[in-house]
Amino acid sequence: MLGQLGGTLTFTYATQSEAPRKTSRTALLPLLIVLFLVSYAILAMLVLEQGRTIESQRGLLREMLKDSSQLAALKNKLANNEAKRSQNKAAAEAQPKEPDTGNSVAAPKGADKGTDGEAKRRRNSARSMKEAPRKPTADLEDVRRSTDVI
Repeated sequence: MLGQLGGTLTFTYATQSEAPRKTSRTALLPLLIVLFLVSYAILAMLVLEQGRTIESQRGLLREMLKDSSQLAALKNKLANNEAKRSQNKAAAEAQPKEPDTGNSVAAPKGADKGTDGEAKRRRNSARSMKEAPRKPTADLEDVRRSTDVI
């Protein structure tokens, strides 16, 4: 036994029967292409939908502009009618105040202007604005500020 230390060892090499599987980036390429196409289609649908929405909003804005202009014209017409009524009313009130002398002499031109001026004053007084408050006397006494009114 001591003399037989060495034995024979046999190695067998076998060839692989199948090719190694690709688990690298090239295997995921078809999946990535499909995902890209799907996302591109969704993006195109979104752009088209936004275009439709913008066009419908543009149409609504145009209709609102037409309505607004019609409303402004109606308000202007009503204001003109109201002004004519107030002028007619003022003229009707001014006529009975004049004494009827029975003469067919025409009134002087200055008389018509006076009644128009009164009517204007009445209208302006109805729309008069509030007066600004006066300056306190303490501000007037301050010499560091210029209190001159132009």
